[in-house]
Amino acid sequence: MMRTQVTALAAIGALTLAASVQAAPPAVAYTTPPGITLVDVDKILTSSSAQFIWRRLGDATGKPLYTYDKDPDGQATCTDQCAKDFVPFLAERDAKPYDDWTLITRADHARQWAYQGKALYHYTGEDPAGEPFGGDTATQVAENPQWYDPGSKFYSPKPGLFHRAAYTPEKTFKVPAGISLQSLAVANGFGLVDTATGMTLYAIAKDKSPSRNWKPEYASALALPVADFSIVTRPDGTHQWAYHGRALYRFDGDYAPGEVNGIFEDKTVTAALVYRNYLPPEFAIGHYTGRGPLLTTRDGLSVYTEARYNLQYGGRETRTGYVIPYNLAKDVGTKGCVGSCTETWKPVKAPTNAVSWGFWEVATRPDGSKQWAYKGSPLYTYVGDHKGGDIEGNNRHVVVYGDPEGKTDLTNVVGEQPHGGGPSMESGAGYYWHIAGLFF
Repeated sequence: MMRTQVTALAAIGALTLAASVQAAPPAVAYTTPPGITLVDVDKILTSSSAQFIWRRLGDATGKPLYTYDKDPDGQATCTDQCAKDFVPFLAERDAKPYDDWTLITRADHARQWAYQGKALYHYTGEDPAGEPFGGDTATQVAENPQWYDPGSKFYSPKPGLFHRAAYTPEKTFKVPAGISLQSLAVANGFGLVDTATGMTLYAIAKDKSPSRNWKPEYASALALPVADFSIVTRPDGTHQWAYHGRALYRFDGDYAPGEVNGIFEDKTVTAALVYRNYLPPEFAIGHYTGRGPLLTTRDGLSVYTEARYNLQYGGRETRTGYVIPYNLAKDVGTKGCVGSCTETWKPVKAPTNAVSWGFWEVATRPDGSKQWAYKGSPLYTYVGDHKGGDIEGNNRHVVVYGDPEGKTDLTNVVGEQPHGGGPSMESGAGYYWHIAGLFF
């Protein structure tokens, strides 16, 4: 399935730079419709940071969504007992289809969401484990190829009939050779990168004269326009790729894949986003000298996550931050900080009408109030932070003793600061607070 929007420039071919570049790109669509979440599936290791494997679709609580292998594209054939076990994932009345997201009208006239042509379903039973554990020498658990296949029986409650719905926009989005679609967390979306280097591509309008810090994304002399991509001819006669009519560049100030320092260097420049992630109005993305990009409140205060201790060689201040696997984050949940804990760590409340969307979920606290959670982790501010860039709450911890096997319910064992029960990965460890960086 191709994207529905194709620019007229794609059919024209190579043009001059001045004539081809438009003043502004079209609006960037969201990664998912409201009420559908994105969940990172990680491989959990005992002695290092969790490793990202693939990304799946979830409902408003993050519970996995499935596709039915017998469904033809654009049809929903799971009915009767099948539909009792795997309930159709229905759309809200005002829902509108776009790009990979379509609506299927069922026999009872209900509208069911479909992704890339395949109808989506909930499973009413217990879902299989969602995050593999092992693959390192510490666990002695060998790598399993099924971990990397969303359609494998490892993730399916009914192998051969249903498999988890993976989020794979790169399968349908048409790009030229040498350009790829990747998640750009700091730019808050999925955008274009140079395939060979993995470096971010930026879209620059015609009235902008880039400095020498900006390197054109060249197209070969034999390249042809592809869908939303056109080719412009530079003053020196070389060819350059453009997306929605805006010329594409790399930035010399990016030193590793995933970095988007160009958007902080020049506020008029944007990363070449294909889809944007939802960002609740209570939050912002801040950039602070010496701190890097931080997820903050609308007022600029750093926000924090709480997680059980996990041994991670190399420390917690690595470039990619402290990765909290989704299921472990959900296991701690809002019960990780209640009572007097909330006098120090303030839950970032969500409005009563807020909806889960993309990487964001609306969690319910024990008192019934709503709290924002990002990638499964409820978010808090720290009373010791007073201005943008303060991270006084980073790496604070609560120690819990005497649970080497992870069999003791840890609820209420830390005085007036209760924490959720369940297994911890290291004896004598506890809970850590960490800034919610956009790499986590």
